[in-house]
Amino acid sequence: MASKWSSDKLTHTPVLLKETIDYLNIKRNGVYLDGTVGLGGHAAAILSLLSENGALVGLDLDEEALTRCKESIGAASNCHLISGTFSEIPTILDTLKLSQIDGLLLDLGLSSLQLDTPERGFSYRFDGPLHMGFSMTSSITANEIINTWPEYDLRILIKKYGEDPMAVSVAKAIVKQRSKSDINTTTELRKVISTIVPPRYLNKSLSRIFQALRISVNSELEALAEVLKNFINYLKPGGRMVTISYHSLEDRIVKQAFREHARSCICPPKLPICQCNQKASLQILTPHPIIPSEEEINANSRSRSAKLRAVERI
Repeated sequence: MASKWSSDKLTHTPVLLKETIDYLNIKRNGVYLDGTVGLGGHAAAILSLLSENGALVGLDLDEEALTRCKESIGAASNCHLISGTFSEIPTILDTLKLSQIDGLLLDLGLSSLQLDTPERGFSYRFDGPLHMGFSMTSSITANEIINTWPEYDLRILIKKYGEDPMAVSVAKAIVKQRSKSDINTTTELRKVISTIVPPRYLNKSLSRIFQALRISVNSELEALAEVLKNFINYLKPGGRMVTISYHSLEDRIVKQAFREHARSCICPPKLPICQCNQKASLQILTPHPIIPSEEEINANSRSRSAKLRAVERI
């Protein structure tokens, strides 16, 4: 389907918008679920292509983003905006009396609203509390992790979720500083990290460490793995799933899950004849990830690391 929609009312710049809509292959009477609806950039484009008989379900844990999204696109009777996470999709579909959907979108990036709001603590560029929860009622915060976790656990977190080579030194510096006084703000944490990391690598390390904390606070990779394990159950035959990831940890999980669902045999390689009788449940539509054009990156620098992958249920 050719993509035709008005972007005049979008409140932020959605990444890879045209590519997302094209790969979802929107059906006018279809049911589509945006598992990370945010401010509604992708959702508005999807909704504009649906008839009154189609439906859009948008989920987000961020209360402020959901409120703004409702103000922007939530008036339509076929649009359901719900506070929740994509790990709750089966329960939410059941509540809406929807058995299966025609398309699923997961844009795994942070919105500009989240990054540019100091009170959320997502960015090291602003001074704010060490919160980092998608929901302001999150059961754990980055403050708790920084000030209470053992040094070994901090080191593992930074290494595993941030892939930062300075993990050992940074964890040690955090524990040393908090023995004197708690580290309560993004600026205080940045100062601790800057005493260890050379200036030329500082921004990269800060990005990695803040990423690691955010992933842990929100259990992001666990939620992603869960939905990738089960989404086949609620995607119609011919239905499509599109993911947009922004770092290698997410993209690796998505790629491996799609490959597993697309395999037609899981027998050991040495067996001459297939005995598992497994059939592929997916067709991979993007053998290589789709990345933003140079033009899009110039217009929206935050799209630089985006990778889009798409599959269709067989």
